[in-house]
Amino acid sequence: MRQPTTRVAILWAAFAVLAFAGCAHVMTESKGNLEVGLARTSGLVALNTFQPRAIYDWLASWATLSGMPKEERLALILEENEWKNSLVMWMFPQSVQDALPHWTQTWLRCWILCCAVYFGVGAVWAYYTYYCFGDVLFKPGCIPAFKDVWEQIKVSNKAIPLYSLLPMAAELAAEKGWTMAYPRIDNVGLPMYIIYFFLYMASVEFGVYWMHRGLHEIKWAYKHLHYDHHKYNKEHTLSPFAGLAFHPIDGILQAVPYVWTLFYCPMHFLTHEILLFATGVWTANIHDNIHGKVWPVMGAKYHTIHHTNYKTNYGHYFIFMDQLFGTLETPEEHDEALLAKAH
Repeated sequence: MRQPTTRVAILWAAFAVLAFAGCAHVMTESKGNLEVGLARTSGLVALNTFQPRAIYDWLASWATLSGMPKEERLALILEENEWKNSLVMWMFPQSVQDALPHWTQTWLRCWILCCAVYFGVGAVWAYYTYYCFGDVLFKPGCIPAFKDVWEQIKVSNKAIPLYSLLPMAAELAAEKGWTMAYPRIDNVGLPMYIIYFFLYMASVEFGVYWMHRGLHEIKWAYKHLHYDHHKYNKEHTLSPFAGLAFHPIDGILQAVPYVWTLFYCPMHFLTHEILLFATGVWTANIHDNIHGKVWPVMGAKYHTIHHTNYKTNYGHYFIFMDQLFGTLETPEEHDEALLAKAH
């Protein structure tokens, strides 16, 4: 498999710049003796001396709520989580709401919303891709049979209640102050929010890649956990409803990088939860067998290849980690190999 080394080098350079920018905030608070400064000469910006204080002051000017006490931050996270619970708990009698502890309401809300995402997105996706445009998007015999889709729905619905334990645990950890989550963007300012977002997602991409790859390369993990998902190993057996059709522990393991990253990377908590639940939309997309051809997105065709050869394309949203670790197989390479084998 060819590796575009120029793109990989650019990726690492981008991560290095983001890491430096994120660390500048910490370095200046510890009053390190590095110095930076920017001097303007003939209308150009020239790097003279290294004064991280200048960078820190600029970043701090955006963080209008940086001085918010920890207790107030945690109270805001709890208040926000209780509000999210109210989006679902209104469906239950007040007596039930009063009887259920906070963590149970959180778990129940995550379960119900996960089902809503799963069925809502899956139904809309299946309707448009199979019923409206199926004759255009698929070759004859490539649309999955109802029995395969129904099997995926059953497997998913057995697992979703357990999947919902992960966001519940993340919320409780954030409420206790065990993570580096913060409740308001102004706690760090928009520039640092963006920097932390990219660092968070880089960690998630790395974690999901290695978790997924480990579930393949560790034999007992594949046999007892990941095999449940790879029963659907042909194009005509994959559907948007296969996106959550995992053994419960398998599904949790592949999502846990979203949570463990909170313990070492500052992250806006609501953004974290939106990203976590967005995986429900993403997994529907990558199991629909439609090649979108959007570089560098690890789209459905990449994932279909993964389901048929088991040894490539372990990545999450993007192809970068497979590039870095030598496991990328592009749709074009795959088609060339099939053509060569046919001849």
